[in-house]
Amino acid sequence: MSGYNNRFVLLTFPELGEKVSVLLRNPKLQPPNDLTPEDVPVDADGEPVDQKDAERAVYKMVAGLIVDWRVYDASASGETPAIDLDADDLDAQMAALEAADQVRLDKVTPENVARLPMAILNRISEEIGRVADPQ
Repeated sequence: MSGYNNRFVLLTFPELGEKVSVLLRNPKLQPPNDLTPEDVPVDADGEPVDQKDAERAVYKMVAGLIVDWRVYDASASGETPAIDLDADDLDAQMAALEAADQVRLDKVTPENVARLPMAILNRISEEIGRVADPQ
């Protein structure tokens, strides 16, 4: 088979949950433009005029690297069960809280990338950062 080796990077997050993972195109093998967010308007100090525009540009770039994922919506608040931290059955209450279903993200979109937990976003950033500083 011809072509590059290691074209994909599988990031797993066992500390976050069973089978939580993100499959990326290997950033080392991407052209520079694919690792650069779109330009956004900046002020005289070079800071984005609208921080949300800058964030959207980064999420769009990250979404372009993701091939597939098994992740959940970290922003979904849903209905949180009432909990009494002074109760004797705190362990049972915590177990019920943890057992509540979370919304699984299906399509890879910039909007869904924005819903990822920081642990996943930071790890993706590390992978991209290794290209700039391969030490």
